[in-house]
Amino acid sequence: MLNIGLIGIGQIAKRAANGINLAANAQLYAVASRSMAKAQAFAQEHHAIKVYDDYEKLCQDPLVAMVYICTPNVYHKEHIMMALDHHKHVICEKPMLMNIEDLEACFEHAKKQGCFLMEAHKTVFTPLNHHLFNLISEGIIGKVHFIEGQYASEVLPSKKSIADWHFQSEGGGCLYDIGVYPLAFANYFANSKIIEHQTMIHKVDGIFCDQAQAMIRYENGIMAHIATSWQCDMVNMGYIYGELGYIEYKNFWKNTQAYLVKNGQRTLIEVKMKSDFTGEIEHAVECVEKGWLQSNVMGFVQSAAILDIINK
Repeated sequence: MLNIGLIGIGQIAKRAANGINLAANAQLYAVASRSMAKAQAFAQEHHAIKVYDDYEKLCQDPLVAMVYICTPNVYHKEHIMMALDHHKHVICEKPMLMNIEDLEACFEHAKKQGCFLMEAHKTVFTPLNHHLFNLISEGIIGKVHFIEGQYASEVLPSKKSIADWHFQSEGGGCLYDIGVYPLAFANYFANSKIIEHQTMIHKVDGIFCDQAQAMIRYENGIMAHIATSWQCDMVNMGYIYGELGYIEYKNFWKNTQAYLVKNGQRTLIEVKMKSDFTGEIEHAVECVEKGWLQSNVMGFVQSAAILDIINK
């Protein structure tokens, strides 16, 4: 059972904590916030053993083996490096870093420290997506030709309450917030190197992205289209089209149900899931137990491919 310390206790941290607590091979050992009162309340709600009002103090705790970072995007590099300096394995919320130079620096430092580092992209670790990946690999829809994913939310028209840093020029915008989900989805199921992409981005007053889409071509011939928006609601769907049929499902980053459409029939595919965050936690711990310094599913190459598109 690996002890995990969580730094930053915003909205996403609540779901990460639940995922940790439901993991078979980990426990939420410590939490840290700038406010001791908030940290204590969070720890009580999520059954953490230790509480800190300073991120570095948590990283200094010898019983913390891994740090899960849930702080705003612009602080990720600082907090990754801090955790690695104290020889902690690290999972960091998406997008892990803002540019390829910082990504390279963090992975290089993790290697130097002998520590595991992974970007938290739950999309590629859910039981459903793992099951679908295996079915597709076995040929259930034949050769895959096209993938489509979209994720949108009426953040701006409805004045949805999200943290102010989401609207900053650095690390803010819908592409960094929710657009990375369809991108990770497409890359995972294409399972090939990107050789060409075109990204279109619209910004509000030139500051943050409120709508974006990308066309992607992979080395194995698969093409993909992803779209995201803070201006409107979409039916947030994922599609994987093959020569023999296709798979479709809503909320592809967290669902437990999908449909196989083949030979004129729709067949339900269903799995069980404890939490949409548990898969990534269990995978990271398994990697640490194997002595790996990065994931074979969401390692440097996969994170770099995402950054290459969202930074255009």
